[in-house]
Amino acid sequence: MEELNHIENTILPIELNFDELKELGLAYIQKNNDNTWTNLNPSDPGVTILDQLCFAFTELGYCNNFLIKDILTNKQGKLIVKNQFYLPEDILTTSPITINDFRKYVVDKVKEVINLQITAVKSQANVYKVEVLLNRRIDKKKLVETVTFNNQEKKVTVKSQEEMILENTFFVLNSCRNLGELFLYPTSLVAKKYRVYGQLEIESGYNINTVLIEIETAINNYVFPKLTQAGYNELKEEETTNTIFNGPKLANGWVAESNMAPKKNKIQAYELTEIIQSIKGVLSISNVSFGNVEEMYEVSSSEDEILVFNFIDLSEENSNGLQVFTKGKDISTSINTSVIKELSGLDDTNSQISKVSTVRMAPELPEGTYRDISSYYSIQNTFPDAYTVGSEGVSANATAFQIAQSRQLKGYLTLFDQVLTNQFMQLASLDKLFSFENSVTGAPSDQEQFYSVQTAFENEHPEYPSPYVCFSPTYYYQSLYKEVPHIHPLLRNFKKHEFSYEIQPIAQVVNNSWKKYQTDPYNSYMWGLMAFMEDEDINLERRNKILNHLLARHGESPMLLDIIIEGTVYSGNSQKDKVIIKSLYLQNLGLLSYYRAKAYNFIGATKLTTKHIESSSKLPEKEYQELQKKLIQGNQKNFIFDTLKVDEEQKITNLDFTDFSAVELKLNLLFALNIYYQDYLVNNNDAFAYWLITQRKGFLCIETNLLKESVDYEIVITEGFKGELYWKLPRKLTYNELIELECLLRRQVDFIELRSKYLLVKEEYKIYEESDFTSIENSSYKWSVKIPLEEGALSIIDLFFENELLLIFPEFFEGTSNFKISDFKNRLSYFLESELPVQVMAKSLFIKDDFLKELILAYANWYNSLRFNQENGAMHGVGLRSSAKELVRILFELNRLSDA
Repeated sequence: MEELNHIENTILPIELNFDELKELGLAYIQKNNDNTWTNLNPSDPGVTILDQLCFAFTELGYCNNFLIKDILTNKQGKLIVKNQFYLPEDILTTSPITINDFRKYVVDKVKEVINLQITAVKSQANVYKVEVLLNRRIDKKKLVETVTFNNQEKKVTVKSQEEMILENTFFVLNSCRNLGELFLYPTSLVAKKYRVYGQLEIESGYNINTVLIEIETAINNYVFPKLTQAGYNELKEEETTNTIFNGPKLANGWVAESNMAPKKNKIQAYELTEIIQSIKGVLSISNVSFGNVEEMYEVSSSEDEILVFNFIDLSEENSNGLQVFTKGKDISTSINTSVIKELSGLDDTNSQISKVSTVRMAPELPEGTYRDISSYYSIQNTFPDAYTVGSEGVSANATAFQIAQSRQLKGYLTLFDQVLTNQFMQLASLDKLFSFENSVTGAPSDQEQFYSVQTAFENEHPEYPSPYVCFSPTYYYQSLYKEVPHIHPLLRNFKKHEFSYEIQPIAQVVNNSWKKYQTDPYNSYMWGLMAFMEDEDINLERRNKILNHLLARHGESPMLLDIIIEGTVYSGNSQKDKVIIKSLYLQNLGLLSYYRAKAYNFIGATKLTTKHIESSSKLPEKEYQELQKKLIQGNQKNFIFDTLKVDEEQKITNLDFTDFSAVELKLNLLFALNIYYQDYLVNNNDAFAYWLITQRKGFLCIETNLLKESVDYEIVITEGFKGELYWKLPRKLTYNELIELECLLRRQVDFIELRSKYLLVKEEYKIYEESDFTSIENSSYKWSVKIPLEEGALSIIDLFFENELLLIFPEFFEGTSNFKISDFKNRLSYFLESELPVQVMAKSLFIKDDFLKELILAYANWYNSLRFNQENGAMHGVGLRSSAKELVRILFELNRLSDA
């Protein structure tokens, strides 16, 4: 049966209702005319004009009602997303922040790790221990060769598979480490094995080997569940989009929060009974115990251990262990231990990844239909021929008076055409109006047409400077060269190109002149149209409001941003500077938001070079002159701010977050430090300033936690101030060893055992002051922990280390006349307060040139020593301890001078 279509008699909205629009037009005419226009019948020419305009308005109203996905669909049928929206998987996700986030991220990146435990070291702020659970199929002792090259010399290093996995885990953790936080080197969870006793009865027809494997898997997942991953479509039935994307981006599927249970360190026999009873094929389980008299019905493990229950390692004592029955018959002897071990060791990781890769990780993008909104059909084409304004025009034998009449009416109607076509272009340019990027032209169709007819040579050697280019327009328009018939003589200076250096027929000269006029972006018509549409002050005000809307739409406070960027200079026009910086911020918001809390990856960072500054405070003259010539060009092109150039220069990539923290990148962007350094270097040959802006982001950012991890420590231990002797460690400890020692002291380890392990040496009491020592929580011990320096020692509890983040700027910030250092410091303080995690304290230092060389060299040596040593495969470079101590010495002195 065919479907019958019919028209519903519904009231149209006013923008589509011709009759209502016409009534409104007539009412306006009657209200505002001076009684000279009395004939409002359809035959009146004025009413005819009103009819055509109302029809055009309904077309505009029809286009205005297009779905936004249609308006944002391009000619290729693809939705325009870039610089319009951030996809949910990009804007809702964040680099790992919580402990569960790090667990998900490591399991996703290191396939041999099925789960891990991350715990905070109580005595050290923002320091975490990591214990991983490896896949049982992994042969931990298997040796693996790794090859490194030093000046093309091949070097082979042999490590166990377990060492390789732990090293890889450490790399992954540090690739997403947060500011002020520190991960100790990972260790494997130590299996604490227990044998399970009891009587198990299974249903007839079930394979005993398969049932035992399922029991073992279920219990392992109960003790410490394997983190399973799933696609978006699978999870959206139970979780909201916000919940699914709450955490880091994962390559192999998302992990549901319900799967993030912590490791259980205490298990009772009844819990195993319930788990076993729930397995398919099990009829009953009774008398479950663990055999050990002291731990018959309850077993426990420490934080660095994991409980493992043995079902398949059957021995001669099996009659006293787990007994398996079917229909009352003991079938324990039919268990095939080797088969169970092989099947239980099968790795389903790859199958899981294969499964996840076949499903979607994010919602599908909407699909729209391309609408050619900018194409315009002139109202003059819809008039009756008698009006002589359409494509037919006036007759060939028309008089001059008739031609003048036609042109006068055409000129009047062309004004309406121009307004209407601009409205269609405004709607078609919605993707540019609300783009994160500042637009570079108000006439996109004309600019596209202009370049479409240019040759490669003409593009390289343009006849006109910056055709159709302007800064961040908010009104869009287009020419009517082809849309309005016979518009040529109506345009101002239309005879501008009507000349020829050769003898040509007048018709050809006129035709060529018209073509040149259309391709001239600075003809009187287009230049006048641009000047009429573009008012920079109004545009900047409108654009600023649009950018504020976009910021608020992404959860960013425009008012907060205005406070931070007030005084930042790009162009010299404060309104324009706000528009520039807000646009740059929105373009980079996806990455800055995702990595908001992230620190730099000290293991994988790019090596710093100290070229020039070791030998001189100035750049070589030739190099400086080339730099100066480049900097003088600035950010303008043909006296118009070069938006495209600045957008490209300030584009932040994922790789940037390896070398810099998110705070460094954001501070550099919002405070436009690049521009400040460029202005400074134009007039000053300063190698230190050049190094700071090319190797770093205009300042040094130092995490004191990393410094503490890089140095050695002198330790003295006592059990209280009662006049006893004190005990000093004969050797210096690394940071990891320091944490290990503290854990022993907290567990109240026997002092004799402690003396034996660390070879403690007696020290005289009079050497030490009570203020040197701090108590260790949950113990009777006190200790003194100091960093030995060339002159004296620095206590780890010194106020210097209270600031987890040091920001160091050169003093020439304060010496520039056009730079208000007090305003800068206030804005910097406000920025840090709003950006840094609550547990991270920051301090800013402005240092003199006298210290710059020494500081930069010490910083670069320490920074480079922290990197993974490719030459020998070591975790850090040679000389880390000595370079760290030198940097600590310099910073401590600078901090002391700053506080003085």
